[in-house]
Amino acid sequence: MSPFYLLDCATNKEDRMRILIFTLIVSFSACASDTVQSVDTGQNETDVSASETNTSDTSDPSDTTPDGSESPLDTGVDATAADTGSPQEDVVEDTSTPFIEETYSIFVGDWDMGPGDETTKCVVKRLSNTEEIWVQAIRTVLSKGSHHMIVYKSDDEEERPEPFSCTPFVETLSGGGYPLIITQIAEETLAFPDAVALRFEPGQMIRIEAHYLNYYPEDIVAHGDVYFDTINADDVEHEMDMLFYGTPDIEIPPNTVHHTPWYFLDVKDGKKVFAMTGHTHQMGTNVEVKVATGADDENPVSVYPPEGEIFDWAEAPVTQFTPPLSFSEGEGFFYRCSWDNTTDETLKFGESGTDEMCFFWMYYYPSDGYRICLNLGSYTQRATDLGLSNIPDDICCPDHALCDLLPLFIDDF
Repeated sequence: MSPFYLLDCATNKEDRMRILIFTLIVSFSACASDTVQSVDTGQNETDVSASETNTSDTSDPSDTTPDGSESPLDTGVDATAADTGSPQEDVVEDTSTPFIEETYSIFVGDWDMGPGDETTKCVVKRLSNTEEIWVQAIRTVLSKGSHHMIVYKSDDEEERPEPFSCTPFVETLSGGGYPLIITQIAEETLAFPDAVALRFEPGQMIRIEAHYLNYYPEDIVAHGDVYFDTINADDVEHEMDMLFYGTPDIEIPPNTVHHTPWYFLDVKDGKKVFAMTGHTHQMGTNVEVKVATGADDENPVSVYPPEGEIFDWAEAPVTQFTPPLSFSEGEGFFYRCSWDNTTDETLKFGESGTDEMCFFWMYYYPSDGYRICLNLGSYTQRATDLGLSNIPDDICCPDHALCDLLPLFIDDF
C-alpha cells in the first residue's frame, strides 16, 4: 500500500507523523545512510531565572580546556562577510572588472502588501543566455519587508513569469530544485573563489522564491532582483555546489532560552567549503558551527559566526573563508541553534516567520552534487518509545530513497 494513500487517510498530524516514521524505518532497514550524531557532553543543566529557562543541552565540547580555562579558537581562516555590489541591467558588460564577461539579471515581483501581511511567492523564468555560461558571482537586492529569498537552478521546462503562491523551503528540502543562494539581507554578493564557477545551460531556467512579511505600518511593494556575473569557460578549474544541513526538530517552550543539542555532520573527503551562512527565524539568537576532525573531536574549531560578530537572524550574511575549509574522510561540522522565546506560545518548526528553523548551508567544490542532511532529533526517540527499532538519526539526500517524501515529512512537523 502506498505511503501517500496512508497519509491521505490519516486524520491528524500525530498519525501522519507515525506513518512517515514507519516508512522511514522500512526504507532505512534496506540501505545504509550517512552518520549524524548528537554529542553527549555529560554536563548537567543548571537552574536559571524563570525568564531564561534552558530546556536543552547547552554544553560545548570545545568551550573549555582541561584546566577549565577558556579555549582559544584560532581557525587560521579569514572569515569575512561578503561584500555587496551594485545592480546592473540584463546582459551588460562589466567594464570595471575585466574578469567578468557579462551579467545576466532576473527578478521576482511586484505585488502590494498591507501591514501585517505575510506571503511567499515564486516565479520561474528563463535567462537570456543562448550558450553555456559559467557564473562566478551571484548578487541580490531585496526591497524592504523581505524575510528571505531563495534562488534555484531549476529543472522546470515552462516559464511562470507571474508571481504565484508557493511553500517556503520545500524545493530546498526535497532537492527538487538546486538552490544557488539563500539571502536574508537587503543587498548581498556571493563571489566564488578564483577559477571556481557554476555552469548554466543555454536558456537556463531559474526559480525565485521570495518570502515577505510586512512588519511596517504602511503598505509595501515586494520585489527582488538577482544578478549573475559570468567568466570565460577557459578560466574555470572547478565546478561548485551546495550543502544544506540542519534539523527540523524544534520545540521551544514559552518564555525560555533554548538550545538544540550539538550535532555532528560529515563532509565528504576532498571537499573545500568556501562560504557559509546560518538561518533561524525571529526568536533565533545564534547558529554556531565548528569544524571537527570527527564526531569524537573534543576541541572543534569555531568558524561561524565569525569571531567578533554577533549572529543576527534578520541579517545573517554569507561568511566566506580564505583559504577554503578543507576536509578529509570523517571530518565535518558540529552545529547547534539557540533561541529566546519571549512569547507565551510554544514555538515549533515551520515556514512562517512566527515559527522557527535551524539550518546552515555551505558552498563547496569540487562538485559532488547538491546534498541535504536533516537530523530527526526527538522524532527518532518518539518512534523508539512506540516500540519501533533501528530508527535512523538522519535523512541525507539525494542519497536515499526517502528523499521524495521529504516535503510531506516537513509539512507534518
